[in-house]
Parts: sequence; structure tokens; C-alpha cells
Amino acid sequence: MKIHRSPGCEEILAACDCELLNTTLSDEKIEIEVSENFYGNEKVTEEEFEEALKKATNANLIGKRVIAVAVRCGLADEDYCIYIQDIPHAQIL
Repeated sequence: MKIHRSPGCEEILAACDCELLNTTLSDEKIEIEVSENFYGNEKVTEEEFEEALKKATNANLIGKRVIAVAVRCGLADEDYCIYIQDIPHAQIL
């Protein structure tokens, strides 16, 4: 997990399932690099992630577990995720 902060801008929480870090997912329409530079390397518990997600104004999420937490919190809907190689990806604005 990583929180991107810029002065005068809203924060962006980026999170992925740990096994996806430093991989590239692609299909015929899209390619996503799940880089440590963007998604960070801070491992957090599900509870810590949920707390950070509830405070976030924007989020970029990829992975079955992080999306499941976002759905459980009422912040995402699996029907509105895009799927790359059967891995869900969502942006919360």
C-alpha cells in the first residue's frame, strides 16, 4: 500500500494484493504494470487497509483481496471493476 500526496491535491491510496507487486497484467485491450513505485511496498493488515481506504478520497486498487475489502466497505462494486487476466481493478474517485 502507498499513499500519494501532493501539496494542494487530493491523496491517492494505491494498493494491490502482494503477489501482484512488480508484475504486468495484460489482455487484448489493456496492460497494467503493478509497480512497487506506484503501489508501494508497505504491507498492512486487512484492518489497517480498511481504515486507510475509508479515509481516502481517491484509490487505485488491483487484486481480489483489496477489491473484496473495498466492496465490503461499500466503496466499490465488483460489477464495475475491469478484469485483466481475471484480476479485478478499480479506481475510486
